[in-house]
Amino acid sequence: MYIHIGADVSLPAEWIIGIFDLDNVTSSAPDTVNFLSNAEKASRVDILTSDIPRTIVLTINRVFLSPVSSAALRLRWQKGMSRETGLTGK
Repeated sequence: MYIHIGADVSLPAEWIIGIFDLDNVTSSAPDTVNFLSNAEKASRVDILTSDIPRTIVLTINRVFLSPVSSAALRLRWQKGMSRETGLTGK
């Protein structure tokens, strides 16, 4: 299953480690800001919008800053899982 995270980018669901609301994780956790800074220095950050990003999508080896809200990405994941398993993701 692939999840579309914005800007014509879709990722295999198994690559995704976490999806985080950018405002919440950067305002409450200075370690997150440090992590993002280090990832950017290592050229491991992909910014998918020219506007202010809303979500951090953390994968096995990259960090994506997406314009899509974390709630919308969660719904996409749930819909994909329900299609694959026949279960509803609530």
